[in-house]
Amino acid sequence: MKNKPQYLENGKALKGYDAVSVYNGNATPGKENISSDYEGAIYQFTSSENKTTFDSAPEKYAPKYGGYCSIAISEGSLVEANPLSALIQDAELHVFYKDEAEDTQDEWKENPVENKKRAEIEWEKLI
Repeated sequence: MKNKPQYLENGKALKGYDAVSVYNGNATPGKENISSDYEGAIYQFTSSENKTTFDSAPEKYAPKYGGYCSIAISEGSLVEANPLSALIQDAELHVFYKDEAEDTQDEWKENPVENKKRAEIEWEKLI
């Protein structure tokens, strides 16, 4: 089985943001000295408590679609995501492309159920 694609910066998932804090709606940069490896990515945390929380259920806190933008995945593309644009749907962390001009999370929210169905189909093609 080949490795699933992941959006990493210098080996770090979520651009170094704490996955637990992103999941809880409070995206905070993690610390390099508090980290875990999961599926070939380095996850950094703000505290040892968040590291323990992540380590107990990494599949819950790791972002869907390898940390790529969920709306881009639904369109069959791998596009970087910004951990400051995240939402939880069906207990899964989705992250989106965001810059000063646009936040693709808005497009996702227009039809989240259909967008997730399309993303699941397209993700299988990409992996």
